[in-house]
Amino acid sequence: MNVVPKNRAQLSIAAAALVMLSVSGCNFTAPQGTTMVVAPSDGIVKDLGPVLLRNILIVGTLDESEGRLVGTVSNTSDDDVDLSIRAGGASTRITIEGGSELRFEDETGDDGTLAGVEDVPGSLVAVDFEVDGERATYEVPVLDGALEEYREYVPGGYTPPPTEPATMDEESEGE
Repeated sequence: MNVVPKNRAQLSIAAAALVMLSVSGCNFTAPQGTTMVVAPSDGIVKDLGPVLLRNILIVGTLDESEGRLVGTVSNTSDDDVDLSIRAGGASTRITIEGGSELRFEDETGDDGTLAGVEDVPGSLVAVDFEVDGERATYEVPVLDGALEEYREYVPGGYTPPPTEPATMDEESEGE
């Protein structure tokens, strides 16, 4: 009995299957997009010691005078921690109670306004964070009131841009 042709047929089918798998784009080692964790926010998401920084950003104005912190900081430890934040020439220090969080948007006494933030909306500003001697610098986005959800946090209030540029006739009428 001759079994050689049958084995050759099985071998060629297996080889064809391997070729198809290799050229079809299937890859067993490729990272799956559904396993990657991303933060759907406009601000940064970082951890610094026991403090979790969530959606931290600065809402500012084009006059480069000041910006307001927006976002949440959480203390995962049982002890109170001091968080120092410096951006440009401005700085603030807050105490976060153990096991609690602070939302800058909800603050009425210290609204998180940083005087002297010199970066205009659309840019990234280097912000220094320090917790219990641990320091880190993160690039934090500066936004303005173009997004409706941030308009109430614009220092000095939000002024919408003009819808149409003024013409020469309109400019001379105001004089």
